[in-house]
Amino acid sequence: MRVVRALLLLSFSCSAMNPLELRLVDQMRGWQKRLGLDDWNMTLKVVRQSDIDPNAWGSAHWDLRAKTATIQVLDPRDYNLKGADLRLDMECTIVHELVHIQIAPLGPADPGVREDVVNRIMVALLNRQCPN
Repeated sequence: MRVVRALLLLSFSCSAMNPLELRLVDQMRGWQKRLGLDDWNMTLKVVRQSDIDPNAWGSAHWDLRAKTATIQVLDPRDYNLKGADLRLDMECTIVHELVHIQIAPLGPADPGVREDVVNRIMVALLNRQCPN
């Protein structure tokens, strides 16, 4: 009975997502598994630029103890890219934020150094540079 209830709730929650959100969540789940974070409860939100840092394409908020996280990805309406470049960059944002979560247990570090390390790992994982 619990399984049926869970599947029913999942179908209701997924039906509210648009095709873009479904694609991004699918990408996030794939990278989450690849990075060994599949025991985390993660959600993804498409957000407007006013909801995140004006110089960012995404953000992540997490709780290490609870193993929960929310990844925010910039809404395409606020992007400077279109088409294939937009799709590639949104995937880069997801991987970038997941790497932040992956290295979070290492503790605080100089923000500039941390961003540089996260970007280098992201590029290595994707095996390509990102449009932005």
